[in-house]
Amino acid sequence: MPLPAASGDGEVDLRDMPGGVSNTTHGEGVRRGVGYAVAYKNVAFSEGYDDHSTARVRLEVVGGEPTATVHTAAAEVGQGLVTVEQQIARTELGVERVVVHPKDTSVGSAGSTSASRQTYVTGGAVKAACAKVREQVVARAERLVGRTVPDLRLAGGAVVSDSEDITVPLADLLGDDVLEETLEWRHRPTAAIDPETGQGFAHVQYAFSAHRAVVDVDTELGLVKVVEMACTQDVGKAINPQAVVGQIQGGTAQGLGLAAMEEILIKDGKVRNPSFTDYLIPTILDMPPMRIEVLEYADPHAPYGLRGVGEAPNISSGPAVLAAIRAATGLPLTRVPVRPEHITGT
Repeated sequence: MPLPAASGDGEVDLRDMPGGVSNTTHGEGVRRGVGYAVAYKNVAFSEGYDDHSTARVRLEVVGGEPTATVHTAAAEVGQGLVTVEQQIARTELGVERVVVHPKDTSVGSAGSTSASRQTYVTGGAVKAACAKVREQVVARAERLVGRTVPDLRLAGGAVVSDSEDITVPLADLLGDDVLEETLEWRHRPTAAIDPETGQGFAHVQYAFSAHRAVVDVDTELGLVKVVEMACTQDVGKAINPQAVVGQIQGGTAQGLGLAAMEEILIKDGKVRNPSFTDYLIPTILDMPPMRIEVLEYADPHAPYGLRGVGEAPNISSGPAVLAAIRAATGLPLTRVPVRPEHITGT
Protein backbone atom coordinates (compact mmCIF):
# COMPACT_ATOMS: atom_id res chain seq x y z
CA MET A 1 0.00 0.00 0.00
CA PRO A 2 1.55 3.39 -0.98
CA LEU A 3 2.37 6.12 1.48
CA PRO A 4 0.41 9.40 1.43
CA ALA A 5 1.12 11.26 -1.77
CA ALA A 6 2.71 14.68 -1.82
CA SER A 7 0.70 17.60 -3.11
CA GLY A 8 1.38 19.23 -6.46
CA ASP A 9 4.08 21.44 -4.98
CA GLY A 10 5.88 18.46 -3.46
CA GLU A 11 4.75 19.19 0.09
CA VAL A 12 3.44 16.45 2.37
CA ASP A 13 0.59 17.21 4.76
CA LEU A 14 2.29 16.67 8.11
CA ARG A 15 -1.01 15.60 9.64
CA ASP A 16 -0.75 12.47 7.51
CA MET A 17 2.69 11.57 8.86
CA PRO A 18 3.81 9.82 12.05
CA GLY A 19 4.70 12.64 14.41
CA GLY A 20 2.14 14.94 12.81
CA VAL A 21 2.77 18.66 12.91
CA SER A 22 5.84 18.13 15.06
CA ASN A 23 7.51 18.02 11.63
CA THR A 24 9.64 14.98 12.44
CA THR A 25 9.45 13.49 8.94
CA HIS A 26 8.26 14.21 5.44
CA GLY A 27 8.15 10.52 4.62
CA GLU A 28 11.78 9.55 5.05
CA GLY A 29 12.05 6.22 6.83
CA VAL A 30 8.28 5.77 6.94
CA ARG A 31 6.96 2.33 6.13
CA ARG A 32 3.39 1.15 5.77
CA GLY A 33 2.03 -2.08 7.23
CA VAL A 34 -1.28 -3.88 7.09
CA GLY A 35 -2.47 -6.21 9.85
CA TYR A 36 -5.50 -8.40 10.52
CA ALA A 37 -7.09 -9.91 13.61
CA VAL A 38 -10.24 -11.91 14.31
CA ALA A 39 -11.98 -12.23 17.68
CA TYR A 40 -14.83 -14.09 19.27
CA LYS A 41 -16.21 -13.17 22.67
CA ASN A 42 -18.68 -14.90 24.94
CA VAL A 43 -21.81 -12.93 25.76
CA ALA A 44 -23.53 -12.84 29.16
CA PHE A 45 -22.63 -14.76 32.31
CA SER A 46 -21.55 -18.32 31.83
CA GLU A 47 -20.90 -21.82 33.14
CA GLY A 48 -24.22 -22.34 34.89
CA TYR A 49 -24.56 -18.89 36.46
CA ASP A 50 -28.17 -17.89 37.05
CA ASP A 51 -28.06 -15.00 34.60
CA HIS A 52 -31.28 -13.00 34.51
CA SER A 53 -32.83 -9.56 34.49
CA THR A 54 -36.14 -8.15 35.67
CA ALA A 55 -38.42 -5.68 33.94
CA ARG A 56 -41.67 -4.01 34.93
CA VAL A 57 -43.82 -2.58 32.15
CA ARG A 58 -46.87 -0.40 32.79
CA LEU A 59 -49.39 0.70 30.18
CA GLU A 60 -51.85 3.51 30.93
CA VAL A 61 -53.38 6.63 29.45
CA VAL A 62 -51.63 9.88 30.39
CA GLY A 63 -52.99 13.17 29.08
CA GLY A 64 -55.17 11.28 26.63
CA GLU A 65 -52.22 9.40 25.11
CA PRO A 66 -51.36 5.73 25.73
CA THR A 67 -48.07 5.66 27.62
CA ALA A 68 -45.74 2.80 28.50
CA THR A 69 -43.37 2.99 31.46
CA VAL A 70 -40.38 0.65 31.58
CA HIS A 71 -38.61 0.00 34.87
CA THR A 72 -35.40 -2.04 35.11
CA ALA A 73 -32.29 -1.93 37.25
CA ALA A 74 -29.93 -2.10 34.27
CA ALA A 75 -27.23 0.55 34.45
CA GLU A 76 -26.87 2.81 31.44
CA VAL A 77 -23.15 3.55 30.99
CA GLY A 78 -23.33 5.09 27.54
CA GLN A 79 -24.10 1.93 25.58
CA GLY A 80 -27.58 3.13 24.60
CA LEU A 81 -29.70 0.78 26.70
CA VAL A 82 -32.29 3.43 27.59
CA THR A 83 -33.02 3.90 23.90
CA VAL A 84 -33.14 0.14 23.32
CA GLU A 85 -35.69 -0.28 26.13
CA GLN A 86 -37.84 2.40 24.53
CA GLN A 87 -37.52 0.82 21.10
CA ILE A 88 -38.60 -2.57 22.39
CA ALA A 89 -41.63 -1.16 24.21
CA ARG A 90 -42.69 0.82 21.15
CA THR A 91 -42.32 -2.26 18.96
CA GLU A 92 -44.17 -4.63 21.27
CA LEU A 93 -46.96 -2.33 22.46
CA GLY A 94 -47.46 -0.12 19.41
CA VAL A 95 -47.27 3.13 21.38
CA GLU A 96 -45.16 6.18 20.72
CA ARG A 97 -44.74 7.55 24.24
CA VAL A 98 -42.42 5.40 26.37
CA VAL A 99 -41.04 6.60 29.70
CA VAL A 100 -37.96 4.93 31.20
CA HIS A 101 -38.30 4.85 34.98
CA PRO A 102 -35.18 5.92 36.92
CA LYS A 103 -32.93 2.91 37.36
CA ASP A 104 -33.01 1.22 40.76
CA THR A 105 -33.15 -2.28 42.18
CA SER A 106 -36.60 -1.92 43.74
CA VAL A 107 -37.88 -3.69 40.63
CA GLY A 108 -35.39 -6.54 40.98
CA SER A 109 -31.88 -7.29 39.75
CA ALA A 110 -30.53 -6.74 36.26
CA GLY A 111 -27.01 -7.90 37.01
CA SER A 112 -23.99 -5.89 36.00
CA THR A 113 -23.55 -3.88 32.85
CA SER A 114 -20.79 -6.13 31.57
CA ALA A 115 -20.22 -9.19 29.39
CA SER A 116 -22.08 -7.43 26.52
CA ARG A 117 -25.24 -8.78 28.13
CA GLN A 118 -27.69 -5.98 28.88
CA THR A 119 -29.42 -5.71 25.52
CA TYR A 120 -29.73 -9.50 25.55
CA VAL A 121 -31.03 -10.10 29.07
CA THR A 122 -32.65 -6.79 29.99
CA GLY A 123 -33.92 -6.36 26.46
CA GLY A 124 -35.31 -9.88 26.73
CA ALA A 125 -36.97 -9.04 30.03
CA VAL A 126 -38.58 -5.88 28.63
CA LYS A 127 -39.78 -7.77 25.56
CA ALA A 128 -41.29 -10.55 27.69
CA ALA A 129 -42.99 -8.12 30.09
CA CYS A 130 -44.42 -6.20 27.15
CA ALA A 131 -45.77 -9.45 25.73
CA LYS A 132 -47.62 -10.11 29.00
CA VAL A 133 -49.11 -6.61 28.96
CA ARG A 134 -50.08 -7.09 25.33
CA GLU A 135 -51.92 -10.30 26.24
CA GLN A 136 -53.99 -8.34 28.75
CA VAL A 137 -54.81 -5.70 26.15
CA VAL A 138 -55.82 -8.24 23.50
CA ALA A 139 -57.99 -10.15 25.99
CA ARG A 140 -59.73 -6.91 26.93
CA ALA A 141 -60.31 -6.06 23.27
CA GLU A 142 -61.76 -9.51 22.58
CA ARG A 143 -64.16 -9.11 25.49
CA LEU A 144 -65.20 -5.78 24.01
CA VAL A 145 -65.97 -7.22 20.55
CA GLY A 146 -67.40 -10.39 22.05
CA ARG A 147 -65.32 -12.96 20.21
CA THR A 148 -61.79 -14.24 19.57
CA VAL A 149 -59.97 -12.40 16.79
CA PRO A 150 -56.80 -14.31 15.82
CA ASP A 151 -54.89 -11.42 14.21
CA LEU A 152 -55.44 -8.73 16.84
CA ARG A 153 -52.28 -6.70 17.34
CA LEU A 154 -51.13 -3.40 18.82
CA ALA A 155 -50.10 -0.69 16.38
CA GLY A 156 -50.37 3.08 16.19
CA GLY A 157 -51.77 3.44 19.67
CA ALA A 158 -54.64 1.07 18.97
CA VAL A 159 -55.66 -2.58 18.90
CA VAL A 160 -56.21 -3.50 15.27
CA SER A 161 -57.26 -6.45 13.13
CA ASP A 162 -56.59 -6.34 9.42
CA SER A 163 -58.83 -9.32 8.60
CA GLU A 164 -61.87 -7.92 10.39
CA ASP A 165 -61.15 -4.19 9.96
CA ILE A 166 -61.14 -3.55 13.70
CA THR A 167 -59.47 -0.50 15.25
CA VAL A 168 -59.90 0.18 18.95
CA PRO A 169 -57.86 3.10 20.33
CA LEU A 170 -55.91 2.16 23.43
CA ALA A 171 -57.06 5.34 25.13
CA ASP A 172 -60.68 4.18 24.81
CA LEU A 173 -59.91 0.56 25.71
CA LEU A 174 -57.90 1.35 28.86
CA GLY A 175 -59.75 4.38 30.19
CA ASP A 176 -58.46 4.99 33.72
CA ASP A 177 -57.14 1.46 34.17
CA VAL A 178 -53.45 0.63 34.47
CA LEU A 179 -52.06 -2.63 33.10
CA GLU A 180 -48.77 -3.74 34.60
CA GLU A 181 -46.54 -6.80 34.47
CA THR A 182 -43.25 -7.59 36.21
CA LEU A 183 -41.21 -10.41 34.79
CA GLU A 184 -37.87 -12.04 35.59
CA TRP A 185 -36.28 -13.29 32.35
CA ARG A 186 -33.45 -15.78 31.78
CA HIS A 187 -31.54 -16.89 28.73
CA ARG A 188 -30.92 -20.56 27.98
CA PRO A 189 -29.15 -22.35 30.83
CA THR A 190 -25.43 -22.90 30.53
CA ALA A 191 -23.28 -25.49 32.29
CA ALA A 192 -19.85 -25.72 33.84
CA ILE A 193 -17.01 -27.07 31.73
CA ASP A 194 -16.22 -30.74 32.24
CA PRO A 195 -12.83 -30.69 34.03
CA GLU A 196 -11.80 -33.94 32.35
CA THR A 197 -12.64 -33.13 28.74
CA GLY A 198 -12.68 -29.33 28.75
CA GLN A 199 -16.01 -29.50 26.90
CA GLY A 200 -19.47 -28.23 27.69
CA PHE A 201 -22.13 -25.66 26.87
CA ALA A 202 -20.47 -22.93 28.91
CA HIS A 203 -21.62 -19.84 27.02
CA VAL A 204 -25.04 -18.92 25.74
CA GLN A 205 -23.72 -16.95 22.78
CA TYR A 206 -20.63 -15.54 21.07
CA ALA A 207 -19.94 -12.26 19.33
CA PHE A 208 -17.61 -12.24 16.30
CA SER A 209 -15.54 -9.42 14.82
CA ALA A 210 -12.63 -8.96 12.42
CA HIS A 211 -10.38 -5.95 11.96
CA ARG A 212 -7.92 -4.73 9.36
CA ALA A 213 -5.49 -2.00 10.39
CA VAL A 214 -3.24 0.10 8.19
CA VAL A 215 -0.36 1.95 9.88
CA ASP A 216 2.54 4.17 8.92
CA VAL A 217 5.64 3.77 11.06
CA ASP A 218 8.62 6.12 11.24
CA THR A 219 11.24 3.42 11.75
CA GLU A 220 13.93 5.97 12.71
CA LEU A 221 11.95 7.57 15.55
CA GLY A 222 9.58 4.72 16.36
CA LEU A 223 6.45 6.83 15.84
CA VAL A 224 3.23 5.18 14.69
CA LYS A 225 0.19 6.61 12.92
CA VAL A 226 -2.86 4.43 12.31
CA VAL A 227 -4.19 5.59 8.94
CA GLU A 228 -7.17 3.31 8.51
CA MET A 229 -9.25 0.78 10.44
CA ALA A 230 -11.86 -1.53 8.98
CA CYS A 231 -14.19 -3.83 10.89
CA THR A 232 -16.71 -6.50 10.03
CA GLN A 233 -18.87 -7.71 12.90
CA ASP A 234 -21.79 -10.08 13.26
CA VAL A 235 -24.34 -8.42 15.55
CA GLY A 236 -27.17 -10.90 15.05
CA LYS A 237 -29.72 -8.11 14.73
CA ALA A 238 -28.92 -4.40 14.89
CA ILE A 239 -31.59 -3.19 17.31
CA ASN A 240 -30.29 0.38 16.96
CA PRO A 241 -28.07 0.46 13.84
CA GLN A 242 -26.53 3.85 14.58
CA ALA A 243 -25.69 2.85 18.15
CA VAL A 244 -24.18 -0.43 16.92
CA VAL A 245 -21.83 1.48 14.63
CA GLY A 246 -20.95 3.77 17.55
CA GLN A 247 -20.16 0.74 19.74
CA ILE A 248 -17.87 -0.65 17.04
CA GLN A 249 -16.15 2.70 16.65
CA GLY A 250 -15.73 3.06 20.40
CA GLY A 251 -14.40 -0.46 20.88
CA THR A 252 -11.98 0.07 18.02
CA ALA A 253 -10.71 3.30 19.58
CA GLN A 254 -10.05 1.45 22.85
CA GLY A 255 -8.16 -1.29 21.04
CA LEU A 256 -6.09 1.25 19.14
CA GLY A 257 -5.25 2.96 22.41
CA LEU A 258 -4.14 -0.33 23.96
CA ALA A 259 -1.89 -1.10 21.00
CA ALA A 260 -0.30 2.29 20.52
CA MET A 261 -0.42 4.49 23.62
CA GLU A 262 -2.40 3.50 26.73
CA GLU A 263 -0.39 2.17 29.66
CA ILE A 264 -0.73 2.51 33.42
CA LEU A 265 2.67 3.08 34.99
CA ILE A 266 3.10 1.90 38.57
CA LYS A 267 6.11 2.41 40.80
CA ASP A 268 6.31 1.43 44.48
CA GLY A 269 2.58 0.68 44.43
CA LYS A 270 1.61 4.12 43.14
CA VAL A 271 0.17 5.05 39.78
CA ARG A 272 2.64 7.44 38.16
CA ASN A 273 0.33 8.71 35.41
CA PRO A 274 -3.04 9.25 37.12
CA SER A 275 -4.36 11.94 34.75
CA PHE A 276 -5.04 12.22 31.05
CA THR A 277 -2.06 14.57 30.85
CA ASP A 278 0.21 11.57 31.24
CA TYR A 279 -2.08 8.64 30.51
CA LEU A 280 -2.69 9.02 26.80
CA ILE A 281 -5.92 8.00 25.12
CA PRO A 282 -6.80 8.32 21.43
CA THR A 283 -8.24 11.66 20.35
CA ILE A 284 -10.10 12.44 17.16
CA LEU A 285 -6.72 13.12 15.55
CA ASP A 286 -5.55 9.61 16.43
CA MET A 287 -8.65 7.84 15.15
CA PRO A 288 -8.45 7.16 11.43
CA PRO A 289 -11.32 6.81 8.98
CA MET A 290 -13.20 3.56 9.55
CA ARG A 291 -14.94 1.18 7.21
CA ILE A 292 -17.60 -0.82 9.06
CA GLU A 293 -19.64 -3.71 7.74
CA VAL A 294 -22.39 -4.91 10.03
CA LEU A 295 -23.53 -8.48 9.51
CA GLU A 296 -26.87 -9.71 10.85
CA TYR A 297 -26.87 -13.48 11.22
CA ALA A 298 -29.65 -13.91 13.74
CA ASP A 299 -29.20 -16.06 16.81
CA PRO A 300 -32.43 -18.08 16.90
CA HIS A 301 -32.31 -18.33 20.69
CA ALA A 302 -31.88 -14.61 21.44
CA PRO A 303 -34.51 -11.83 21.60
CA TYR A 304 -34.93 -10.54 18.04
CA GLY A 305 -31.89 -12.67 17.12
CA LEU A 306 -29.48 -10.09 18.57
CA ARG A 307 -25.89 -10.58 19.73
CA GLY A 308 -23.89 -8.55 22.22
CA VAL A 309 -21.81 -5.91 20.48
CA GLY A 310 -19.63 -3.78 22.74
CA GLU A 311 -16.62 -5.88 23.66
CA ALA A 312 -15.79 -7.83 20.49
CA PRO A 313 -14.38 -4.86 18.50
CA ASN A 314 -12.18 -3.95 21.45
CA ILE A 315 -10.63 -7.43 21.32
CA SER A 316 -9.75 -7.62 17.61
CA SER A 317 -8.74 -4.01 16.91
CA GLY A 318 -5.62 -3.90 19.12
CA PRO A 319 -4.06 -7.09 17.71
CA ALA A 320 -4.76 -5.84 14.18
CA VAL A 321 -2.82 -2.63 14.90
CA LEU A 322 0.03 -4.61 16.43
CA ALA A 323 0.10 -6.96 13.44
CA ALA A 324 0.28 -3.95 11.12
CA ILE A 325 3.21 -2.49 13.06
CA ARG A 326 4.94 -5.85 12.84
CA ALA A 327 4.35 -5.92 9.08
CA ALA A 328 5.77 -2.41 8.68
CA THR A 329 8.88 -3.01 10.77
CA GLY A 330 9.55 -6.72 10.46
CA LEU A 331 10.02 -6.83 14.23
CA PRO A 332 8.61 -9.62 16.44
CA LEU A 333 6.84 -7.21 18.78
CA THR A 334 5.37 -9.04 21.78
CA ARG A 335 3.91 -6.38 24.09
CA VAL A 336 1.52 -3.46 24.02
CA PRO A 337 1.48 -0.57 23.91
CA VAL A 338 4.27 -0.44 21.33
CA ARG A 339 6.70 2.24 22.46
CA PRO A 340 9.17 4.04 20.19
CA GLU A 341 12.08 2.22 21.81
CA HIS A 342 10.53 -1.13 20.90
CA ILE A 343 10.79 -0.15 17.25
CA THR A 344 14.12 1.65 17.27
CA GLY A 345 15.84 -0.64 19.79
CA THR A 346 17.15 2.31 21.80
